[in-house]
Amino acid sequence: MFGKGLEYWAVLVGMSLYVATRDAEKEALKTRLAKTAASAFLAYGMSDDFAGYVSNNETFAAVIIMGFGLFALDLGTALLMDREFIKDLIKSKLGKGNGNG
Repeated sequence: MFGKGLEYWAVLVGMSLYVATRDAEKEALKTRLAKTAASAFLAYGMSDDFAGYVSNNETFAAVIIMGFGLFALDLGTALLMDREFIKDLIKSKLGKGNGNG
């Protein structure tokens, strides 16, 4: 299917199930589903290109991409939700941070 083997799809579905159920008590279903879809699409789209870096194993590349993609999404979400961090970052870029203004 779509030029990928059964093992590839089994891993992609398994990782998607893990991502979708992870942090179920802390995150809304809509947020978890969006992260799951984003990381799965990244894995599907990039695994062929990334496979050359991991012994030409596209399935392993998909696992790595989904794992790091989820980490990046979690980090980005946490940073965007931290309003004080964003305010301090903007102030420092404008030269008004650290008591200068």
